[in-house]
Amino acid sequence: MGRKPAAKERQPDAKLPADLDIGARLRAVRERAGLSQRELAKRAGVTNSTISLIEQETHSPSLASLHRILSAVPISMADFFALPSSQRNVMFFDRDDLAVVARGEADLRVMAAERRDKSLQMFIERYQPGAGTGDEPISHDGETAAVVLTGTIEVTVGSETRVLRRGGGYQLIGRQPYTLRNIGKTVAVVACACTPPML
Repeated sequence: MGRKPAAKERQPDAKLPADLDIGARLRAVRERAGLSQRELAKRAGVTNSTISLIEQETHSPSLASLHRILSAVPISMADFFALPSSQRNVMFFDRDDLAVVARGEADLRVMAAERRDKSLQMFIERYQPGAGTGDEPISHDGETAAVVLTGTIEVTVGSETRVLRRGGGYQLIGRQPYTLRNIGKTVAVVACACTPPML
């Protein structure tokens, strides 16, 4: 929206190392687009210090905030997290093998990030007490389903709010903006799947 057509050609190098964290990825993408931290912050409607802290790995943005920042480059979330292609159809993962989407109070990790052609995406989300997806609702053109593995979360979809505990869950069909927050006193762990993939 309002971007120069040439900006769409500014995509990240396909050889971007797979093990870079969000901060290093953002810095690489920003520099390839020829943007200063200040210019990217202005386009994304965030403070310059926000971009700086993310790049220094001292601040983990929410998915909604990261999406807004990447849209200002512009680059898709899928391209941002792109990893070398894999042809394996059977993949096993230990906890440390999952690709990190966000660290900190809200820790989000995703399975099979190396397969860009998958039709289902699986997240393991850990929320510290009081942490959540952020103030901006997450929305996805597809289906999202989640099950609470431990803890207590509050999910708000539109004007409806529900409290879910271990074994409970939710399924959203179509674009249903929602927020999630851990309202318990212990870490909440959520297994979430979406189709088509968000990243």
